Amino acid sequence: MYAAHFTFSDGRVTSVPVAPGQTVLEAAMQIDAPIRYDCASGECGACIAQLTAGEAEFDAAGPSPISAAEAASGLRPTCQTRLSGDAAFDLPYALEPQPSAPARHSTRVKEVERLSQSVYRLSLERPEGFSFQSGQYVRLRPPGKSGARIYSIASAPGDGSQLEFLIRHVPGGLASEWVATAASPGDAVKIQGPLGAFASDPRASRHVFVVGGTGLAPALSMLRDMAPGEGEVVVCFGVTSLLDLFHVAELQALAAAHGRAQARFAVFIGEPGPAASQGTAVSLLTASDVAPGTAYYLCGPPAMVEAARTTLAVLGAPLSAIRAERYLPSA
Repeated sequence: MYAAHFTFSDGRVTSVPVAPGQTVLEAAMQIDAPIRYDCASGECGACIAQLTAGEAEFDAAGPSPISAAEAASGLRPTCQTRLSGDAAFDLPYALEPQPSAPARHSTRVKEVERLSQSVYRLSLERPEGFSFQSGQYVRLRPPGKSGARIYSIASAPGDGSQLEFLIRHVPGGLASEWVATAASPGDAVKIQGPLGAFASDPRASRHVFVVGGTGLAPALSMLRDMAPGEGEVVVCFGVTSLLDLFHVAELQALAAAHGRAQARFAVFIGEPGPAASQGTAVSLLTASDVAPGTAYYLCGPPAMVEAARTTLAVLGAPLSAIRAERYLPSA
């Protein structure tokens, strides 16, 4: 029997006994250890940990949520990792306060608001006992539908009255079409969660967010959850066109609340207007954004996430400081 030692981002530790041939995640699930996961099959990336010591064999034969460069840097999906000796891992989220265990909940629509040409804000009543950490997501099933879609929570954990989501309308989309054309206050909705390991780093003195479109949701939850003055904040927010831009005033206000903070905006197509520049969220990054003690958060279309990761690496950001939400956008 081997031991997997986990250190959470708040410094707390836990250990899991792992049998030869058993994956680290299987061992953690066996004793109900507080290690987050979702699909448990190498697709979602919720169970990724950073190997810091020891030997851990990574089985990359099937689908993998990490790149070859990330694997070389020590990132390991615990659902695809087996031990050949004791090993130590860092987890990208805090142990406390612990979110509630993932579960199915029934709730109702509180409000639907159109924020831009393509984006809606969906507010749901917060189910009793539902607690989460900023950055987490849920599976949402609209009324009368058998399928569900994944959406990050945009509201702060301390907002006890509602769960807020940013949803881009995709014509014909299972959930987004309902939100854009039919959702009304009082509608019954099913959600499953909280899920996911995307989280802010309490050890960082600077926080740089690179987000595209509704990828703003988990970043917004983190920003709303941060105490004023908690650290320097940079938000690089890109959308397709000026008509797709939203939450400009709130992001500017959140940045102002943090003192040493900046909110930057970019549009890819058409005139950018006075609040934005021409380009993408990635083009808003500068060399001065990369500095010791910084955590980098990437969330948006997969191509944007990879471009941001490459740009940050070129600028000198260590891979271990880059956090990315890995699931595909939902419709």
